Amino acid sequence: MTPIIGTYLRFSRSSLQQRLEANVCEFCEKEGGFFEVHHVKKLKDVNGKDGWKQIMMARKRKTMVLCNECHDKLHAGKLSWTQKKF
Repeated sequence: MTPIIGTYLRFSRSSLQQRLEANVCEFCEKEGGFFEVHHVKKLKDVNGKDGWKQIMMARKRKTMVLCNECHDKLHAGKLSWTQKKF
């Protein structure tokens, strides 16, 4: 039995949509505001000690919902564990 492409994409989008609608940054856990999705092409290429990379590897996801501030810092190479709330 071959999978139905449209069905697979619908469920995949739904998961991401639910994460976006939660209005919580998956790194700093800030609630409310504007959020963006960081995406990597291949999860196997994500390696290193950066906090955001460890979160993506642990969740086995190629996407991460981030607040605008965290997403900007990630692309500037300045997103670190010291900024994460525990």
